[in-house]
Amino acid sequence: MWLLIVIVIIIIVCYIYVTYNILKDLDKKTNKEFLELDMFFKRRLTLLPNVINIFNSYNLEKETLNRINTLIKEDYDKKTVKDKININMELNDLIDHLWEIADANIILKQNPVFLNVIKQFNLAEEEIIANKRSYNNVVKKYNKKVNHLPSNIIAAFLKLRPKHSYNVDGSTRKVIKTDTPYHEVIKFEDKKDEEDDFF
Repeated sequence: MWLLIVIVIIIIVCYIYVTYNILKDLDKKTNKEFLELDMFFKRRLTLLPNVINIFNSYNLEKETLNRINTLIKEDYDKKTVKDKININMELNDLIDHLWEIADANIILKQNPVFLNVIKQFNLAEEEIIANKRSYNNVVKKYNKKVNHLPSNIIAAFLKLRPKHSYNVDGSTRKVIKTDTPYHEVIKFEDKKDEEDDFF
């Protein structure tokens, strides 16, 4: 009888130990995966002021630009993961709307500065879509452990909460294609004089 009790206790202790390590490992992995995803979110954010300036010069979509401007002026780095994901989800819709307007504007699509922005945006979007798959996969595994018995008891003890995934279908995102290959993208910091001439 005592032997059985000891065996049961050992099994429970082993389960707690293993589950604890799995949860901590998944927590670290989700944080690491989001940092990589967020790097490209931030890259996209740095391009948005250029987009705002270009659209303002054509006097287009003031309301949309004002909303984008409000979002990017917030202290992004101090936001939670949930807030960062929500900001980028909203930016997706706003950017897609701008791209629809731009795609129908022949003059704007001939602007070399705008085309350069588009090429850089497309590169950032490709990286976001590639990294979000890895991030979402880890979040799915993590949330399964956090939400389901009996591992959720240990998760509650560790104060671990479900995490937010970045659920965006890359195939539905609006993309403006350009003829210039990606390797010919000109960085804005190297072409400041050209931009100043344009504006």
